[in-house]
Amino acid sequence: MFARGLSSVVHDSWKQPLILALITLAVFSASLSADFVYDARMQILTGDFIHDPGNWLSVLSFQVLGMDVLDFNRPAMLASLMLDAAVWGRKPFGYHLTSLLLHVVNVLLVWAVLRQAGSLNHQVRGGRSDGLSCFLATLVFALHPVVTEAVSEPTFREDLLVAAFSLGAILLAMRHETASGIDRGRVLGCVACCLCAVASKESGLAAPVLLAVYWWLFRRNEPGRFWQAAIGGGAAASAAFLAARFLLEPAQSAIFETRPQYPGGSFQAAMAIQPQILALYAQLIVLPVNFSADYGLHSVRHLPLPVSLLILAALVVAAAFAIRSDRRMVLAVALVAVPLLPVSNLFPIYRAAADRYLYLPMAGVAVALGLLLDATWLRARGPIREACLFASVGAIALLGMGSIERQKVWTDSLNLWEDTARKNPLSSTAASGLGEALREVGRLPEAEQSIRMALRLTDEKRADPWAMLALILDEQGRPEEADEALRKALELDPRLADPNGRVRSLAMERSVADALQPLLERLNRP
Repeated sequence: MFARGLSSVVHDSWKQPLILALITLAVFSASLSADFVYDARMQILTGDFIHDPGNWLSVLSFQVLGMDVLDFNRPAMLASLMLDAAVWGRKPFGYHLTSLLLHVVNVLLVWAVLRQAGSLNHQVRGGRSDGLSCFLATLVFALHPVVTEAVSEPTFREDLLVAAFSLGAILLAMRHETASGIDRGRVLGCVACCLCAVASKESGLAAPVLLAVYWWLFRRNEPGRFWQAAIGGGAAASAAFLAARFLLEPAQSAIFETRPQYPGGSFQAAMAIQPQILALYAQLIVLPVNFSADYGLHSVRHLPLPVSLLILAALVVAAAFAIRSDRRMVLAVALVAVPLLPVSNLFPIYRAAADRYLYLPMAGVAVALGLLLDATWLRARGPIREACLFASVGAIALLGMGSIERQKVWTDSLNLWEDTARKNPLSSTAASGLGEALREVGRLPEAEQSIRMALRLTDEKRADPWAMLALILDEQGRPEEADEALRKALELDPRLADPNGRVRSLAMERSVADALQPLLERLNRP
């Protein structure tokens, strides 16, 4: 009865995407009033590149791959920010609106892919979907708190774009009709989506792989010209882009002063930690608590290596069993696993783990859930399926509330870094960010305490916390201590003597540089 009642509300195919869009907009509407936080303060507020219309040619022609620019390797991402900049300048509302609308688009793409996968059910088990499982599974993707980071921070939008182009490529391929022959327009669409996906972020390399997985599962017995052109063209475009990205990368960079490091300091150490990171991801999906803007070893202390390996083994066994029951599950598993490979620390990356890395994999989780709820054996057991659907609705409601709460963390820098420092007290990034945020609101003694914590966490070897400490001490009326802290900062990094240069290299915000200049002048007086 519960299933019939819910089906009566969403039974029309045109109603489902409308309801999904409205629910998603309602739940994430709080993000529209948020300030710029984290990297957005540098790239959008401080940086000038995306605000200069003269840079459009460099971005669209991929010449930016050879320029010393933040996100030089992600021209599609830069283009999306430049569109916002052209309309909204440096006002946060429009950037948040674009990210939210992109998330809505992705929600509808997940729904469409699930509908197409459901239509394949007669090929696999001889049944057809009632549409309800598709609707509920899509809501899990739409409202899960793990997607909040990608939606709430405009400069993390690359994961939204990767998902949009990857899912778009899959959907285009799914709707190819054999009778249409090679279908050049659809081929070009698939290739363009693959290129734009990898031009949004390196994990976009998943797009042609996912196309190949879909072909192998369901369409390999068809005439191959379309699939050869779509998959081969997408793979070639992605490979060519990556080759250009690494060959043209500037040898010296004023922005990327340090190279990313393996967690633990080496490849072997990173591979020993990676199972814990993957187990953490599984926990965040199944039990969505303790999200953090900066994960570290402290974040995985509840998942020792033996426990993590046991969790991953259980997931592999469950996936194998699900695939054996329904080969469509291969597509769901691929959607989870393939996008995670580029961010699995096989190569050094700046953040060893992040919520945003799970954005496209969550689409795979939604597909898996939809296929489970739509399974023939479950639909044959009415009371059990009723209970599963009822539990799904309850879980979705809790996920929505969790997303609303998580958005509050991303409203401003103070909320973000207070939350991060509480979740990961060993994060020097959180301690530094919190110190700066507390200074901005005038809570100077607390700001000093947090910055001193950042210094301890970095063995007092980073210059920026010393410079921030100098500002905080000076604003507390302690000029001699401030001068001593600034001398220490200059000793560690002489480039701080030129605050404007630090602003140009996006290593310092303009307001900090302006506040630091008088201290430098005082220090240089004879």
